Amino acid sequence: IDSGDARVLELLGRLGISKIDWVLYTHSHRDQCQGAPHLVKAGVKVAVPKEEERFFTDATGFWEAFQLYIRYSYKPDQFKLRENMPVDRTLSEGETFEWEGLKFKVLDTPGHTLGSVSYLAEIDGKLRAFTGDMIYAPGQLVNLWSFDYKYWDGGFEGVKKDLAGLEKVLAAGAGELLPSHGVTIDQPKEAVALLKRNIEELYDFGPDPEYTPPSRGRNRPSVPWQQVSEHLYHVNPTSYAVLSKDGEALFYDWYAVEGREEESFDRIEKIAQGLGFKRVDVVIPSHFHEDHIRGFPDLKKRYGTKFWVYENMVDILAHPSYYNLPCLAPEVIVADRVLHDEEVITWKEYQFTIYHYPGQTMYHQAMGGVIDGKKVLFTGDTDTYDPDDPTLVRRNLKLHGISTYLNYYLLEPGMGYIKAMKRLADFNPELFLKAHGGAKSGNAEMYRLNLETISKREALVRKVLPYEDPNLGFDPNWICFYPFRTVIVPGQAFETRVKIRNHLERVMEATVSLRLPEGWRAEPESGSLRIAGKGKNELTFTVRVPEGALTRKRTVITAQVEADGRNWGEFAEMLLDRE
Repeated sequence: IDSGDARVLELLGRLGISKIDWVLYTHSHRDQCQGAPHLVKAGVKVAVPKEEERFFTDATGFWEAFQLYIRYSYKPDQFKLRENMPVDRTLSEGETFEWEGLKFKVLDTPGHTLGSVSYLAEIDGKLRAFTGDMIYAPGQLVNLWSFDYKYWDGGFEGVKKDLAGLEKVLAAGAGELLPSHGVTIDQPKEAVALLKRNIEELYDFGPDPEYTPPSRGRNRPSVPWQQVSEHLYHVNPTSYAVLSKDGEALFYDWYAVEGREEESFDRIEKIAQGLGFKRVDVVIPSHFHEDHIRGFPDLKKRYGTKFWVYENMVDILAHPSYYNLPCLAPEVIVADRVLHDEEVITWKEYQFTIYHYPGQTMYHQAMGGVIDGKKVLFTGDTDTYDPDDPTLVRRNLKLHGISTYLNYYLLEPGMGYIKAMKRLADFNPELFLKAHGGAKSGNAEMYRLNLETISKREALVRKVLPYEDPNLGFDPNWICFYPFRTVIVPGQAFETRVKIRNHLERVMEATVSLRLPEGWRAEPESGSLRIAGKGKNELTFTVRVPEGALTRKRTVITAQVEADGRNWGEFAEMLLDRE
């Protein structure tokens, strides 16, 4: 059941096994099946979940359709095989797989993936369930990011499906759970009950009704801007305009639709006339998401607008294809000025302080200052604050920007969302300037409640994840290629790096080797590195592409990683597109 990297072949003699007839896969994640092609070559037959068959037989089709830009799927769902492999049988709910007198009952148990299955069989007098990655250990999961199915869901629907699947397995009478990752569970009812308690605490399932602010109702008037004060406007959908006495403007975020330059220029002119400014002098992005930055090139063309960019966003905006992140814009945006944490900047008659303000993503900043006598804070999409929402504090993990794992943010104090909420409480603005939804009046008590609630989250996550540091199950890009995508030419070489973020307090040792198409060569073939506690390190590889090697428009390579004594499988992938 599942095969990982096929190292099991090395153990057959010690186990007294002469051959493997079949492998039954619970789901299509690469760490479950990356060794399957080796098994197939050895004559092993393969059965896979019906709902995930295409990820085995048409993995290359998945990769060719993979969307790099404007991707609003927050699920890190690219954990798929590099190449296609044949499948001998598909299995789904209600079927039975029979082998050598054993009968494996198939249950559809979506959760960790949408097409996951579990297999139940009576072996040595006990009904045992092979559950894939539905559960890791009593009360624990192998990671949280796999449940993040959709935009601003935060894994909420995924974990509900997972718990429902585990209840189905228990109802079928399983006396033992055998996870793919984790430990044998011989008290399944207690283990699942503990997981349910931990998950309910984490997501705070409760009787409070879902809440929709009245301002977002169907009959809300659609207007291009709202005046906040004499020199401050919220411009739909995500921007703010600050006006100077000499008739120029500073924009905080700016969105436009690609390929509609004339329409974009017309919109800018209408807004300029309506607000009464002559030109946009500077634009500052709150974060890298396309709905906040796609209009930047139009501003540069129209006014020569300068781009002032926070330091950790500079490379993302200049090289968006280098990153595996959601909501990327394809436009190349090169900073004219780099901004730093707690830097005081002057624009015209205004002074603002720049703050690293992580939450929705670590690649996020805020800007505070005084406009028209009011203390204001521009916060982009890192917010939990809505004074009209009575369910806010209970639902802290379901709210927009808090649990979108692929965006990259961290849990520990001084980092991630807790850092932003501490800064919000300390700054205590009179006006809280949200990108979506406009300006809100300040509320010091709500700021305090936000900070108090967010501060509890790391401890709740620790209960659910089995690692020394929970970020190892929270950050899907802690091992990644740089660049994530590049263009290659047959017969030439290219350079790539594998980067590792060590979330542990102590040194981590790791070994990395590349998995390449047949005939390709990497120099070095593998490498080892030490990463300081809470530090970063990387290995550089040169890959040589043979002449005539590229028969498809996209090829995928992966990094096989062993770190801190664990085999993490082919954890990271890189997209190589034909010139």
